[in-house]
Amino acid sequence: MKKAAVLLLLVAFFASCKKDESTTPSTDNTDLAPSTAVLQTVAQQMPSVLPKHVAFGTEGDITYANNFIKESDYQYQYLAGDIFSSGWTTWNLPYGSFVTNYLNKVGSMGKIPVFTYYNIVPAKNRFEDPGFTNLHDAEVMNAYFNDFKLVLQLCKKYNKPVIIHYEPDLMGYMEMFKKDATKTAVKVSDSGNSEAQGFSNDAKGLFQTIVNMRNKYAPNVLLGWHASQWATGYDVIKDKHNPEQIASETVTYYKSLNAKFDLIFSEFSDRDAWYDKLVRGKANAEWSTQPTAANGNLSDYDRFQRFLATLNRTTGQKIILWQIPIGNHQTKTCNNTLGHYQDNKAEYFLQQVLDNGSQEKIKQYGQAGVIAFLFGKGHADCTSFMDTRKDGITGANETADDDGGYLRKGIKAYYQKGAVAVQ
Repeated sequence: MKKAAVLLLLVAFFASCKKDESTTPSTDNTDLAPSTAVLQTVAQQMPSVLPKHVAFGTEGDITYANNFIKESDYQYQYLAGDIFSSGWTTWNLPYGSFVTNYLNKVGSMGKIPVFTYYNIVPAKNRFEDPGFTNLHDAEVMNAYFNDFKLVLQLCKKYNKPVIIHYEPDLMGYMEMFKKDATKTAVKVSDSGNSEAQGFSNDAKGLFQTIVNMRNKYAPNVLLGWHASQWATGYDVIKDKHNPEQIASETVTYYKSLNAKFDLIFSEFSDRDAWYDKLVRGKANAEWSTQPTAANGNLSDYDRFQRFLATLNRTTGQKIILWQIPIGNHQTKTCNNTLGHYQDNKAEYFLQQVLDNGSQEKIKQYGQAGVIAFLFGKGHADCTSFMDTRKDGITGANETADDDGGYLRKGIKAYYQKGAVAVQ
């Protein structure tokens, strides 16, 4: 009996990045001169099994596979839930077959499967973010390592490339609270799990255990760590902080863990801007597309690009942008009602492609190390590229998709033009 559709709605309510902005201090710092420390370039490490062009992808359960965007190269899916009761292992029968079914279906479509592995926060039905209580719970961590091992074993049987995006937010929170011993301790060896023996009971031991397990059980898996733009305590966009400085400090923390991942994941924001405005009451939720003096003579997209470029230069690792909001201002279907909220992320990269075939903005992000844009809604009520609402809201000459078909049309045009080569 399939449980995924119900559980993924639950996941969408808690699986999102930087949910509580009150955890970070706010400051205005428009000094954008990069320090010499961040200018060192590290040799690029492009995984040979991935597409050699800047690619697109979307989220989605394979129940809706007929509605996936056929041109896209990647398909991503959360693996999340309470590992003691409602975790991904229970979503299909027999036990654990959800992963196998997903891999086989996505692979048969010629796409690369991506799993966002997000299980610290919901474990033991606590839904605490950040999940420090669960990290300190030996029973949770013992079960957690067993759960991750099963994912790896199933990926190994698939025997083709799989990407695992490991615990979005977690490294960011650990970096933010790195000076607080009560929030950096993790039951790693003390979990009693055989896979974790010999590793230290802290963030370093956790990430080293995860990499060691991947090396042991599924070398076909590419591991991605999550670079949060707020991990230093200052937000690149909201606080107008120096993007090179934040990226450099984030990389320094990652390197201090001495756990070699293969890719970097990062994100713009986790909700459509007009969902944030209308539902969450956030002012200035939409990213600026034009430079202003108040923003250091940058747009928000320029600022974020500089953050990404520094991550790429100082690690050599390529970047996948994840959970990109889908709403747009171009279709009448996106009218800021439930499931049809507006944003400008999709049109920032794709409107020029649709207007005149220009891929300039995609190329600029490619030069910053980005190899893929993965679109998906971070909340069940946000905009989808499919007709998930089934509410009949469709503008003239637009499809029934909740975004009016904009993302589908834009991605198709991009690939028809000829995808941008990876730098």
